[in-house]
Amino acid sequence: MVPRKVKIAVMALPTEMGLSWEKLVRHISECSPGVRIKVPKDRLDSPLKHGFRKSIGLRFYHKHYRLRLPDNRCVHVEETRRHYIIHVDSKDPGVSPFGHLRTDAPGLWAALWTGVGLTAGLIAGAADDKNKGLTSALGAIIGLIVGFLTGRWGRK
Repeated sequence: MVPRKVKIAVMALPTEMGLSWEKLVRHISECSPGVRIKVPKDRLDSPLKHGFRKSIGLRFYHKHYRLRLPDNRCVHVEETRRHYIIHVDSKDPGVSPFGHLRTDAPGLWAALWTGVGLTAGLIAGAADDKNKGLTSALGAIIGLIVGFLTGRWGRK
């Protein structure tokens, strides 16, 4: 599977802003969700030296770091070979893992509910060999619909 390219709205940082993690966190936390800032790695030192914790993210082959904000959002840093890609998540997964999936990773949320529905369909169809495939498919479809309607996509 080829990873899809993420569009990064590279935001121009104020020129008077000497780059530091503290200033960058303050600046990105004032931006609307979805804004990503891409910074060359040689302009900043390790986020771990500034209160970030190691984390995971959708691109598991990159390193990820998070810093909780006072309002329970978090700054999420994805480290690539040459850049840090920084954005704010509306929910910190350390505070609300399911809330984070619903709002910040709706595709994963929908996949989770599809799996729940598929499992429920398999369990429901276990006693009935004749309709096992049908109940599994219906369970997966219902789970996908639940995931879609309860995730960020369903609340637009």
